[in-house]
Amino acid sequence: MKKNKIIVIIALVVVIIGGLVCWGLYQGNKLKEGAVIQQSLEPQFGISGVVSSVDVNNSFLVVKDSDSGKEIKVVITEGAKLIKREIPDDVPKNTTFNPKETEVQLSDFKAGDVVFVKTKDNIAGKTEVSSVDFIHILP
Repeated sequence: MKKNKIIVIIALVVVIIGGLVCWGLYQGNKLKEGAVIQQSLEPQFGISGVVSSVDVNNSFLVVKDSDSGKEIKVVITEGAKLIKREIPDDVPKNTTFNPKETEVQLSDFKAGDVVFVKTKDNIAGKTEVSSVDFIHILP
């Protein structure tokens, strides 16, 4: 008789644990299917990427962000500095140097240029940026 009580208790424990596991899996699937998960975006004040297109008439360029892969419209406003950075050809290995910087116009940008865009405002999650501090065309 004592043996039967132990078997019944073990069976109840297994059923309870199994029920809890199934309930947890059900709740997990329910979260995936219907709930919106809030993501907290860290502040972002710059974009590194490749220029997809340039619109000189409307003063903007489109940059494909290297981190997210998304295209971001970068509107050029008054005060934004546009700079092309170049590495001198005669730099010896293992030395530090300052890249040559030349101020350029929006018309000097072309699709395929690798750029770094520095912004004044947090642009995390945005698809359009208009608070540009500077844009560097990188070597």
